[in-house]
Amino acid sequence: MIAIKQYPAILYFKGWFMMSITFDYTIIHVLDATMTMPVLSTKLLVLNDEIEAFITKHILKVFDSPASSKAYLKEGTQFMPDFALAPNQEDFYTMSCELAQKYFAYITEYGNIPSGDLLMTYFTLNERAFTAILKLNYKEAFTHYVETTAEGIMTKIIKHKGIFPTTGKQVDEAIIIDMNTFEVVLLDQSKANYLPLLYNCETSMSIKETLQVIEDIASEIIEAHYDNTVEALSELKNNISESLTETQTIPIQKIIEKTFGKDKEVYEQCIDKLEEAGLDETTLEVSQSNLTRKFASHKLKTDMGIELKFPVPIFNNTDYIEFINNPDGTLSIMLKNISQITNQ
Repeated sequence: MIAIKQYPAILYFKGWFMMSITFDYTIIHVLDATMTMPVLSTKLLVLNDEIEAFITKHILKVFDSPASSKAYLKEGTQFMPDFALAPNQEDFYTMSCELAQKYFAYITEYGNIPSGDLLMTYFTLNERAFTAILKLNYKEAFTHYVETTAEGIMTKIIKHKGIFPTTGKQVDEAIIIDMNTFEVVLLDQSKANYLPLLYNCETSMSIKETLQVIEDIASEIIEAHYDNTVEALSELKNNISESLTETQTIPIQKIIEKTFGKDKEVYEQCIDKLEEAGLDETTLEVSQSNLTRKFASHKLKTDMGIELKFPVPIFNNTDYIEFINNPDGTLSIMLKNISQITNQ
């Protein structure tokens, strides 16, 4: 068919150590909902350094995203890669076309799945083989367009509707398959949430979803048992922040015990609800620096529209901030020991 050049690279990305990545086969197909069928490439994508870097950064963002979840392909799934650890160019190409057809059918059927290009690549990362399928949903952006007429050259500004996500943003839909174990990293930020169905795989909650469940449960119990809900919730976030800083983990039961352990009733109610959600004994391993930053500060918004943001470590330090419950039921916030204020 054609000879595909392999591009090995040594990279450092966020929390990843020095690593080597090599792309064996890569292809891209067009899934445009305004057309009646997908536009299938007949040749593999020829890579250069810039394209390789673009794909690499998006792949690593999928691995690192707190919105990504672990999943497992069910036995007999249609898209279990046949070539596994013995990559075959013909099988890779055939599978990519079948996937593109399947994706396009879902786009047509659901109606709320955006158009995009389907990029599939077989690569080796630190001597482990993976297959990644990234759906590069189109973004709108303005650009110039040069038109040559009989009167001369005219440069226009047009809205281009087929722009790929930049490397600074993560893709919305992706799946990465470990070809050794067939374990899956799944990222599905689409409104339809259709990827588990398309790939016939079982998924677990992502770190982002898990933390949201924990916050929802804790908030519900705090609302029911505490007068100062702001202070109680900040204590939870502070304990999560400390654990992330010290160990890059969130041992859920220990966090809840540290937060509510002095109140046996509240602690037991929280553990019971976490147990119902299957999270009571879960320990989350977190490498994402952006998630650590999220819990490093606490944001408040008053009913008057005033917004405040505090570093979590000082939130419960009365030397710097104090919450005062007023006799009329309102709440006052006193800031102390301020030596300088700057406009932002």
